[in-house]
Amino acid sequence: MKSKPMEDFEMAEHKAKITISRKIKRLHPVVKNIVNNLATIEPIRFIKISPDFLQASSEETKGRIKTPITKPGHPTAIGVALILDLDYKDIQFFEMNSATKGYGGKMVEAVLKDLPKAWNGVVVMDWSDGFWDKMKIKHNNLVIF
Repeated sequence: MKSKPMEDFEMAEHKAKITISRKIKRLHPVVKNIVNNLATIEPIRFIKISPDFLQASSEETKGRIKTPITKPGHPTAIGVALILDLDYKDIQFFEMNSATKGYGGKMVEAVLKDLPKAWNGVVVMDWSDGFWDKMKIKHNNLVIF
């Protein structure tokens, strides 16, 4: 995946390496806000944006194709993977891992805080043992199925 010009992002606020798919002609403003918000979280160093998927993490995989690590249960990574459903105005939380307590809530806040009124954050499968219930209390624009 090739990086696009970084003028889309406020670089003074963060030091994350942002990679954007060549298939994206113009970055959607909602996605841009989410990326900027995630990049301000201190441990987040790698962000990868595809047409319908976004990954942000403190670590990335080894090898030729580098991908931010978001796998739940990873012993050291702090990261989130989102499915971007721009047509239906939904941002689905696909995977999330927080090896350090507190960063899960910060990542949820970063995703949801600047969403326009018609947009929702969505959790389809909740295996968190109460985490998403706590987030639902804090965020009116979070839907849990």
